Amino acid sequence: MNENDLDFEKVLRAINHLYMMQVCICIAALKELRSAELTDKNIILRAIMRDMPDCGICADLTAEDYGVDFWADRAEYVNESTFNLYVTQAEENVLWNIEKKGQKPGRLAVPQQRITVRGDGMGTAPVIPLAYLTVLSAKLVAMAFPNEQTAAELSDYDYERVMIVLGERLQTILEDLAGMPDGDDGASPVC
Repeated sequence: MNENDLDFEKVLRAINHLYMMQVCICIAALKELRSAELTDKNIILRAIMRDMPDCGICADLTAEDYGVDFWADRAEYVNESTFNLYVTQAEENVLWNIEKKGQKPGRLAVPQQRITVRGDGMGTAPVIPLAYLTVLSAKLVAMAFPNEQTAAELSDYDYERVMIVLGERLQTILEDLAGMPDGDDGASPVC
């Protein structure tokens, strides 16, 4: 294994560690709430409908090839390591279609689906990418532990702005995690 392989492995471990931390945050908030109605919170999630052992990095096909956008309807606490998301499929590719920039995607008239999210890492489909999971965890924490500042932001819809800022923050966190000495980044978060 050369140095690039070691760096690649560190990045993968950092992504997986951060993913598990976000799942734990969602679980902690849902443990307090038991169930959270999200329909009015304007949360769009992308689910990757394929196993992601490499987190989509250096894969032959990109995550977008398997991505489906959903509106989050409800989240439900299951146990210390799992929660369920009930979702409705959103219009295809509205978020990334330049002609529809800023347009809020519609909900498709299809049956609601359940996505089970587990805190054991991001390997089994469907996988919710880290940026979307981070938005969800922030909204759930704001619902579980409200204050005057969070109440106004819960129903905001500005995914472009949120995702740009979040992408920059996640990049910084991942660089920090990937730069940790071996042994410090291998521990799994405890929910």
